[in-house]
Amino acid sequence: MKSKINKPGILEVAALLSTIFFFGAMNSGSFLAFLFLYLAPLPLFILGLKKDSPWGGLVGAIGAILIFFVTTPQMSLIYLLAVAAPATYFCEKATSRSDPPHQDWYSLSNLAIFLVVPPIFVFILVSTYFWVHGQGLGAMLLEKTNAIVDLYIVALKDRGHTINPSISLQLEAMKETFSNTAPALIAIFWMTLIVLNGLLAQSILKKAKRNERSVFAIREIEVPRILAITFLLIIVVASFSAGQLGYILTNLAAILAFPVMLAGLGVLHILASKTNYSGSILFVLYLIITFSRWAAILVVMVGIIDHFLKLRGRFQANDIQ
Repeated sequence: MKSKINKPGILEVAALLSTIFFFGAMNSGSFLAFLFLYLAPLPLFILGLKKDSPWGGLVGAIGAILIFFVTTPQMSLIYLLAVAAPATYFCEKATSRSDPPHQDWYSLSNLAIFLVVPPIFVFILVSTYFWVHGQGLGAMLLEKTNAIVDLYIVALKDRGHTINPSISLQLEAMKETFSNTAPALIAIFWMTLIVLNGLLAQSILKKAKRNERSVFAIREIEVPRILAITFLLIIVVASFSAGQLGYILTNLAAILAFPVMLAGLGVLHILASKTNYSGSILFVLYLIITFSRWAAILVVMVGIIDHFLKLRGRFQANDIQ
């Protein structure tokens, strides 16, 4: 018996929803733009992770075609590369199994590694372009940020506001921080978008009992050896590097820290599950991480320590005893 998702029209509706979310994000100047953008991959993930549904890639292609005709080829390409293609790939891998006799689900740890590949590739490509043309990416971003902040200051003064020295210092610090970390922030935003939509789609399908994969949880993610070693080496080299090389390595380290943080969160999920208040604990934890850079760094450290000391194995061994 065919599921409703395979009936004519459902594919087009899902593609249209994804397109509307993406188009709304690109054309909205309000805070709702973030909500639209984060919802854009959700229909693709729902179809891609659904049991007996091979339509995720087709829906993404339909969405790209719709955007091509409604807006511009550039917008269609952005949607295809940033939303449709990653969602299709992750769904295909997440619902695949290894060869017999084990037939285990595809490792989420391997998916976490792939998660960093697109942003790192784009970052290195763009950085190399500006480096070859005589202006580093950081310098270009600082120049653009200065121009935007200067316009903001002029607008404030035109309205009769006074810019005191403390505000000027804060603006300078903000400009420096943004220009130094913008590539990593954009990459983390995109990676978070992919992870949240995958988890949300899996949760929706599980409640509807239409999920292909039985388990799809952050606690499954561990740091592979190659990622841990590469991450630590980049941090060490970045600590002794300056200029454009230091800029590139610092942002690379921040991007690689994201899957390491997911592994750290996996350990904390396991610890929280041992209490009667796991939901509340995790809610507070995620809230703190969202607004505290230092809390996020601590979780990254947990992920690295877990790789070398096998923390989650020790916690699970204690349960058995």
